[in-house]
Amino acid sequence: MGLFDNIFGNSKPTAAPGGSPFSVSTSLRPMRLASRSSNSIDLLLNLHNISGSPQMCSVVVELPKSLGFDAVGLHKTKELRIGTLDPDAKKDLAISIYASSQTPPGLYQLKLSVYSHYRDYAHVLNSVSKTLELRVV
Repeated sequence: MGLFDNIFGNSKPTAAPGGSPFSVSTSLRPMRLASRSSNSIDLLLNLHNISGSPQMCSVVVELPKSLGFDAVGLHKTKELRIGTLDPDAKKDLAISIYASSQTPPGLYQLKLSVYSHYRDYAHVLNSVSKTLELRVV
């Protein structure tokens, strides 16, 4: 069956030897948000496929209660479906994060997850999670 799976394209993509098919690096521009005012910051995400096979991937970012993906602060979770990344391909993304007039100063935890899929976005093959700290002054 393995031969026919490879011919007809039904095989699962293989992960990198270390387990994760992705290398993820992040940065924030500017480095911090101002509290008690409506302003935004960009989360810059660099995604690199380090596996030897194409990977269908998606990115999910989760924010704490006082921040949002819109100026009002209603949306706390954002999913971006990237599509298929070829081997050794890189993808750069910029995600805007907003503070409101109700955002107090402090350190906020952002959760970033990158998923590798097979067949469609409902089937997860592997994932990488990262926690980021955002400073609000």
